[in-house]
Amino acid sequence: MRALSYLVIGIILFYIDTIIGLVIPMHIGKFEIIFVPHLTLLFILLLTIYRGFGVGLILGGLLGIVTDLYLGSVYGLYMFGYILLVLLFDNFFKVFYRDYTMMFILNLCSVVAFEIYIACIYAIIGFINFNIINFLLLRLLPTILLNFILLIIVFPIFLKYIKKMQNKIDTKV
Repeated sequence: MRALSYLVIGIILFYIDTIIGLVIPMHIGKFEIIFVPHLTLLFILLLTIYRGFGVGLILGGLLGIVTDLYLGSVYGLYMFGYILLVLLFDNFFKVFYRDYTMMFILNLCSVVAFEIYIACIYAIIGFINFNIINFLLLRLLPTILLNFILLIIVFPIFLKYIKKMQNKIDTKV
């Protein structure tokens, strides 16, 4: 039952990601500032911390496939990216077990790594012309800011949900 609820929440967050991405593009002159929400990735990484490596790995694979099928540009890009970040996040976070400050920093570093990973793959394939200055100023910085705000909003809700699920499972009724 828990696994199904994690998958449903992940899919809901995926659609919220899509809606936020469509609602808040900004144009300043001829420049387009791109805000890319990564609620799905943040959720997967938080589940990796609080529910374990296996849950994060399976959910990363499933939600990555859903994202790849929905976006449809390069199949496997998001799936492998999510799985790779779950692997890296699990290895790096073992040192800072559930320290909130490091959790925020590593989550934002994961978002940065994911954005760079996607931009590099798209540049190699030839889908985009990669300009490092435009990427940093018009995509990466706004994305970091947006995901920081989303993490501040979602993290207390996530902790409350995890504690509720933990109490339901650990206590007999």
